[in-house]
Amino acid sequence: MPLLYMPSLREAITRPLEMFEKNTLYSLCALTSTHMMGKNIMAPGHHSWDAAARFFLDECISVRQSYDFVEDRSLGAVVSSYFISTSFFELNQNRKSWYYLREAITMGQDLGLHDEGSYVRLSPTEELCRRRTFWILYVTERQVVGFLLKDLSNNYTPAFPSTLHEYESPEIHAGFMRLVQSYHLLDSSFVDVWNEASDAPASIVTYKSLQQQLNQPHPSHVSLTDIQKADILVTQQWLRLIVWQSSMRQGLLSSSADDESMTFSYPLKIAHSLLDVISSLPSPSIEVHGMGIFEKIFEIGNTMLDVMQACGQNIPNENYGIAQDPFGMFVRTLSQTPNSQKQFANLLLAKVAEKPEIQRFSQNIMPTLGIMTPGEGIPPLETPSNVTYSSAATGQATSLIPPSTSRPWRGSIVGEITDDGMITAYGLATAGQPTDCGTGATSQEIPVDVRESWADEPVWPLPVAAMATQPEWLVTSPVDDSRNGAGIVEY
Repeated sequence: MPLLYMPSLREAITRPLEMFEKNTLYSLCALTSTHMMGKNIMAPGHHSWDAAARFFLDECISVRQSYDFVEDRSLGAVVSSYFISTSFFELNQNRKSWYYLREAITMGQDLGLHDEGSYVRLSPTEELCRRRTFWILYVTERQVVGFLLKDLSNNYTPAFPSTLHEYESPEIHAGFMRLVQSYHLLDSSFVDVWNEASDAPASIVTYKSLQQQLNQPHPSHVSLTDIQKADILVTQQWLRLIVWQSSMRQGLLSSSADDESMTFSYPLKIAHSLLDVISSLPSPSIEVHGMGIFEKIFEIGNTMLDVMQACGQNIPNENYGIAQDPFGMFVRTLSQTPNSQKQFANLLLAKVAEKPEIQRFSQNIMPTLGIMTPGEGIPPLETPSNVTYSSAATGQATSLIPPSTSRPWRGSIVGEITDDGMITAYGLATAGQPTDCGTGATSQEIPVDVRESWADEPVWPLPVAAMATQPEWLVTSPVDDSRNGAGIVEY
């Protein structure tokens, strides 16, 4: 969901930036870099996108220390903390991710994002950005609560956003509201029960009602992109699992329950529903969401294996009219990126290799992924460079960890990807010549078509970190930080 107003963002990168603007833009560049990890577009200078992300995170945190960030009451400060949180989540640094998410929520509360009265007399553009920011924090916090058993801090909510920016398509709003409404079903009372922070007795009726609502089919009249469908439908299946796990903790499950959602084998139904979802979508529509969606798929697959182990050989696939086991599809999906394979796919494979009851599921899938069979031993997770994965785009095996170099990262924002898939660069330099970083920065079109790699997903205009891949754009003179505007290209 776009949180920043694109015309303001474009205007900012054509002039010298204020410190609070640098903070926001560096965080956006870090987020962009983390979502590029695993894709077949190489980072500039043959670095890894992982290194690029960490560079921009370091720069962002450094900028915050150069001015009074705590007193920054702009919406950009809130959004930057959210972007940093998401970036650290993608880098598998969950403690830092949670810290910056709570920072974003706290700063948002200080701005009154939860208070409907705070939206009075705001411009339509500012109001929409603020409402979206609140609700994305609302959704993200509930997702983290599902993974980490944390407490909620957002208990009061404003009205939903109901408008669009003039340059946006209706699908953006429709998809976001579907996602918000899915999480909105799990209110604070449910979260208290989930965290075992409430002594109130759990109601079977409540759990049945939640499962029924989460199992509702997608309305045919609501038009969504494949990317939105992936996020909404995978999240829907994951929330069904969360509700089932909560009912299990409350001791409400029974092998003879009339409602299937209250039985021990219900995760098998959820897994097959997820299989239907994944099978109906192009792989890039899932991959673009990053580690969050992979973790949801992993949780469903992991619970499915636990139920399979409990059921032994009596796996009721025929009950769902499906001959295919979800396991193979889950492992292939979780192997789409190096990080997701390392953190999730390999764990599922290691689990089935250790359990005789379900080991048969691993014997066909491992060779197709270029991973050793159980008899040969699962590759140790601490040495992921020994494992290869197959890119969905190229079919070529690559190392899990791209080779790193000793060249230090230096640079700033130099352009953006536009709607037609072209990179527009601002004030590019020639060899050995720094650009004019003032308000007179020029722009030119760079013939790099990113649609070749993102053919199945829309490309939104967004700032791209250091996209200078041509030797003639390299700047050899030192960067003058006092003129740190758009157009500095140095590595």
